[in-house]
Amino acid sequence: MNLIADTFAKRFAHWEIILPEEDIKTRSGGYIQYAGWLIQYCFGKDEMGVEYLDYYAAHRMTDDSHIRIYEDGREESLPALSSMFLVSDDPVKAKQLEGKYEERNRKVVELLNEKGFDKFTINMFLHAGMDKETKNE
Repeated sequence: MNLIADTFAKRFAHWEIILPEEDIKTRSGGYIQYAGWLIQYCFGKDEMGVEYLDYYAAHRMTDDSHIRIYEDGREESLPALSSMFLVSDDPVKAKQLEGKYEERNRKVVELLNEKGFDKFTINMFLHAGMDKETKNE
């Protein structure tokens, strides 16, 4: 578990952000809101019983990142909300492209919610299209 904590600490060293020691001991998930960052994290084991930490980091000055750190320190990128999408001068094509962008980001939101990552910044909210209510009337 030390390599997980060390790898995480190295990633956020500039901001002096580390995982809470008690959460590491008890393998408890949580979140850190500091220095403009919103970092949500949870612990788990893969199908081989290898421990990992998943975290989702959002900051207004950069793209979001969703990372898994394994107990050996190895990192794996996981799906994160996309902040950009393709556009077109053709209104029909533009609508299709926007729909694909929002659908992909909604799937990421579902994945995050399954992990208990339910805190959202305004940018995350907007990228997921959560500002557009759909009503069945």
